Amino acid sequence: MRADKDFAWPEGKRGAVSLTYDDGLPVHYTLVAPLLESNNLRGTFYPPIFSDLRLNPGRWQELAAAGHELGNHTVFHPCRQANPDPYPWLEDRYDLASYTPAQFRAELEVANLVLHLLDGQTERTFGNTCCDTTVGGGALETPMEPILKEIFLAARGRLTDRIASSVDAIDLLDIGCIPIDGRSLADLKQLVHEVRESSSWAVLAIHGVGPEGHSLFLDEDVHAGFLAWLADQTSVWTGPVRMIAQYLKTHRT
Repeated sequence: MRADKDFAWPEGKRGAVSLTYDDGLPVHYTLVAPLLESNNLRGTFYPPIFSDLRLNPGRWQELAAAGHELGNHTVFHPCRQANPDPYPWLEDRYDLASYTPAQFRAELEVANLVLHLLDGQTERTFGNTCCDTTVGGGALETPMEPILKEIFLAARGRLTDRIASSVDAIDLLDIGCIPIDGRSLADLKQLVHEVRESSSWAVLAIHGVGPEGHSLFLDEDVHAGFLAWLADQTSVWTGPVRMIAQYLKTHRT
């Protein structure tokens, strides 16, 4: 692996940002994707198969055809049941503590197949549901990484809420996730400034845009203002996770 001083972002860029949108919401294709396109930006969308995607697959196919990334977010959105504050929406059968590695892998492969039928892509990234990185419970709890390594180019990984200190510090199978639901425009601009200062990469996670459809959301005006501002930041590469991961994989080795 090259040292930081030998690494260069393309076209003189000083860092990278990826906008990722979780959970397969209709607002992602009715509002978010068109707004990204109007600003000449593209995002990564992580829809579980058992979401709006199964009801309106044609809309998600159109989204992918416009240049956005469809990433794997599993079929049923399993998560590790949190203690002492369990997720009220998580059914026991979708608790990752009860999954076996083989069961988890099968779900990922089914999701990849469905997404391939929509976008034709063979290389994909994974958006860890609830930012979890292990499967199974108790003595049987094991890291996901050996499974992910065989299936994906990269994985968004755990919730870190911070930017990697350097490009060389980024693990492509556990990049690190910064949730930005509910944050202010000033906060988001500061994150991008930190990306520029560190010459690194921030993967930003968003659920809804506006209050309709999800309890976690970014204010619609903040979102629109952020995209317009990002479009003017010529020193920062704003692109899908897959595209930036491909660049790092090639240029760090």
